[in-house]
Amino acid sequence: MKEFFERLENIKDEKEAHLRNVLVLAFVGDGLWTAYVRTHLAKNSLENSGKLNKTANLYVKAESQAIVYDALASELTEVELDVGRRARNAKLHHTAKNASIEDYRTATSFESVFGYVFMSGDLDRLEELMKKSIDIVENIIIKEKICK
Repeated sequence: MKEFFERLENIKDEKEAHLRNVLVLAFVGDGLWTAYVRTHLAKNSLENSGKLNKTANLYVKAESQAIVYDALASELTEVELDVGRRARNAKLHHTAKNASIEDYRTATSFESVFGYVFMSGDLDRLEELMKKSIDIVENIIIKEKICK
């Protein structure tokens, strides 16, 4: 997957990435996370697209992202935590119809960290965080059936 991310355009500058609007970073992070999840599922399953889509929704919904962000928080750098805090406190222009505002804000933090790490050009770190996130979803959320 790292090869895929390498082919995408990004800023490759940590300071410049940090200056971006956190909701723009979340927008980028959401797309990256969705692509990563879908690729992971397609690579590791023989299910049809309908079942894969249902499974992917467990990974990408706000409630799951909030749980993953909280689990990852202790492993994030100070800069990543700052991006997450800024995203959590950003003025949201809409809310999710199937998530609490708390989960939605935390999910926005989750996505913005991925967007920031990608835009800053640290693709090894991005892949590390995404792999850890997949593990959290599969070993905590799905196994323990936290999200329905």
